[in-house]
Amino acid sequence: MTELARYRAGNPDFQVTALIARWHAATATLTWVNCGHPPAYLIDAGGELHELEAPSHPALGSWPVDATYQPTRLQLHRGERLVLLTNGITERRTEGGGRFGVDGLKRALEQVENPTAASTAMAIQQAVTDCWQEPLGDDATVVVMAIE
Repeated sequence: MTELARYRAGNPDFQVTALIARWHAATATLTWVNCGHPPAYLIDAGGELHELEAPSHPALGSWPVDATYQPTRLQLHRGERLVLLTNGITERRTEGGGRFGVDGLKRALEQVENPTAASTAMAIQQAVTDCWQEPLGDDATVVVMAIE
């Protein structure tokens, strides 16, 4: 088995996107590497959504096998919320034939009555399931962390 085949589990199309993150509570610092996954988002204390900028890295299992990854660090502040999600959220089809996208995410955030992690995640999940009657075609995972 070649080195490349071993990493790809014998399937040349095999790759895994991932956002690998570490939270350091003592300094309120998030460190992450994005490997072909949708970006992380930050909701500031005023409720505005911001895409977190970070270097683009290849998906795990894709070429080159010996890729190097540059972590990004960000200190978060009281009142902010971190949103991590899978592409099943942003690529979800809508009734009109479009995609949920970042605009759908922004509309979902307008429905959040209480800026907690649970309320934010529930509003996003509800908006994703309500935007089209068809079942989800992909996983639609959302993780929200509120800084208090």
